[in-house]
Amino acid sequence: MSTKIQRLFAAVCTAAAFAQVPAFAQTAADTVSFVNFENREVGVYGNAEAKEDFKRNDYDKSWWYAMDKNNGENSKVVYDGEEHGKVLQLKYPKGCVGPNDNDTPACAAQIIQPLAKTADTMWSAYDIFFEDGFEFQLGGKLPGLCGGKCYTGNAMPETGDGWSARIMWRNDGNAVQLIYFMGQESVYGDDFKWNLNGTIPQKQFTTGTWHRIVNKVSMNTIASPGNGDKNGRVQTWFDGELALDVDTLRLRDYDTVKVDKFYLSTFHGGSSAEWAPTHDCFIRYDNFTVSTDSIAVKIGAPDTTAPGTDRIGAQRQDRATVAPVETYRIDGTFVGRKNTLPDAATHQLKNGKRVKVVR
Repeated sequence: MSTKIQRLFAAVCTAAAFAQVPAFAQTAADTVSFVNFENREVGVYGNAEAKEDFKRNDYDKSWWYAMDKNNGENSKVVYDGEEHGKVLQLKYPKGCVGPNDNDTPACAAQIIQPLAKTADTMWSAYDIFFEDGFEFQLGGKLPGLCGGKCYTGNAMPETGDGWSARIMWRNDGNAVQLIYFMGQESVYGDDFKWNLNGTIPQKQFTTGTWHRIVNKVSMNTIASPGNGDKNGRVQTWFDGELALDVDTLRLRDYDTVKVDKFYLSTFHGGSSAEWAPTHDCFIRYDNFTVSTDSIAVKIGAPDTTAPGTDRIGAQRQDRATVAPVETYRIDGTFVGRKNTLPDAATHQLKNGKRVKVVR
């Protein structure tokens, strides 16, 4: 038996032994929500399944929409291969613009998840894959965090009682953070480009590639009730690199406003026809995570950040390091992802990929 096959066999056995171990510290006390679809059968993923997976508090209004629409075609669990396993696939129908509450047709999916735990600082993350042929057109919405009244649409915050920091793709897949906050210039929220204030090339979503998005939102301080300071902060890492860091935001005027919702709102638009795709398009999602503590910005690799920023998921200094571990796919090709964490701090999951486990 070749060395590659021996390694593969060992990885498969280990993956089976730890099949229930989450990839992003699901059992950690700081994890508020984690959804990776491995517990679901391939097929329609409807409102009932979403309500079970996206855990929420028991007093705020929750909203699930379009998961069961278009004869079950809008939302499915599909098998993506050994790297990601089962993932969520959402459909963006031809001609569909906006969330489209009138079912003609219903666009993609909408979930407001009131979080079981709230905080002044919260992290969120997910993996995203634009399938081949996806049309970016003028732009569209992607999931993000929000709080209070979670202002969106053309509702501008006027009393500092809510905010939102969702993500958008723009034309050609250019990535931006769409933020609603006190003092915004546009009635539809302000775009903040993922180019680290012009110091790096503009980040773009590409088709046929898994991307990883990590957000960190920190509430601004309050000088006095009704008078918030302009020091709220939103940071975004894209495929392991810091792409956005804005720290001049007045997100709230009252300390009762927190990061308290995950807003899975995704569709083309805008509202006019030129935003709409000319054919059915699809996006895949995996590993939705919300946490009060840091989240790895890169799957299966040491965490890195730009100089001067917080280190994310920093490794404890009292643990020994080990030599990198090579992993291989079933067909014997080299994955190239390397592990630098000690065996005691990781488990092998799909295809021998090592992931950090918080104990």
